[in-house]
Amino acid sequence: MKEQIYHILIKKGCGHNCPMCCNKLFDLDTLPSITGEQLRSAHTVCLTGGEPFAIDTHALTKLCENMRKQYPNIQKIYIYTSGNHFDEMTAYEWHRLIGAIDGLNVSPKNQYDWGAFYDLTQTSVWFDMLSEPRLSNRLYVFDGQWEEWEKFNPKIYMPRCWKVIGRKWDTTFNTPENEYFVRLPILY
Repeated sequence: MKEQIYHILIKKGCGHNCPMCCNKLFDLDTLPSITGEQLRSAHTVCLTGGEPFAIDTHALTKLCENMRKQYPNIQKIYIYTSGNHFDEMTAYEWHRLIGAIDGLNVSPKNQYDWGAFYDLTQTSVWFDMLSEPRLSNRLYVFDGQWEEWEKFNPKIYMPRCWKVIGRKWDTTFNTPENEYFVRLPILY
């Protein structure tokens, strides 16, 4: 049997209005809530939104820590973000969060997001994230964002734990048979 992967919506809102956002393909109010049984069968959890970092960072970290504690079967926890709230986090908050997750999937959508991502790469937290060999991070560059990436690329040290991946906007969001798009019963 394939590993069970759950993409969990934890917050509806974000600071963007992307025309091809996969969330627009769903009625987020009727999206099924994740159950304890599903969490007990999960191998990987991907926290998504909206924007997960738009919630209190302490609450986000606690959510990840509690999932690991209550469901030891969960092997990987990733957070999907545009990065537009990176500049609001303290080094302490970053260190704590890094200890609770297995990686970030960052997809900047505008100049502000790219600036926040770049600013993060200039901090000691960035180098702490790089020294964690267990982390698997991805920078997704969508169509229309390559020019922004090219501005920052020469200025950013991107080590092996980060992969840069080109993405295309898609008009469908078809998850593979072992992946499920669900929500928390109560959204932040």
